[in-house]
Amino acid sequence: MVDALVGRWTGEGEGQYPTIEPFGYRETVVFTERPDHPAVHYEQRTWRKTPDGDTVSHWETGLLRLSSNGDVRLLNAQGGRSEVMEGTWEREDDAWIILLEGIGYAGDERVVGSLRNLRFDGRTLGYSMHMETTATNQMSLHLEASLTRQSD
Repeated sequence: MVDALVGRWTGEGEGQYPTIEPFGYRETVVFTERPDHPAVHYEQRTWRKTPDGDTVSHWETGLLRLSSNGDVRLLNAQGGRSEVMEGTWEREDDAWIILLEGIGYAGDERVVGSLRNLRFDGRTLGYSMHMETTATNQMSLHLEASLTRQSD
């Protein structure tokens, strides 16, 4: 499963939320495995599409720990805040599915909850991210993207 995830992924996505105008973005995510460590490191960078060109939007880094029993834990840091998520991974047809739910947040009191769903098959990686904030009081879609694996 880790082999299907490790590598460099690039693509585009759409962002939305009840309190903001919809936007497009491009993204690069790199997953790196260390054979002597049980977690996969990732670094995600996004650039928001604007009429004047792309501008840096988001930078996130963290560790994804996949247990053999199907449990997953994600720890990340992103622009002054951090998040802890737990969930599961499983095989579905020819793809892997990771489902995560936020269990802890620091550095941003507006965030109430978050969900991330990833689906990848070694060639494509798609994800969605939902969140709830104090401004909305309901879980709402925030991001959706489709990425493809880049050759080394």
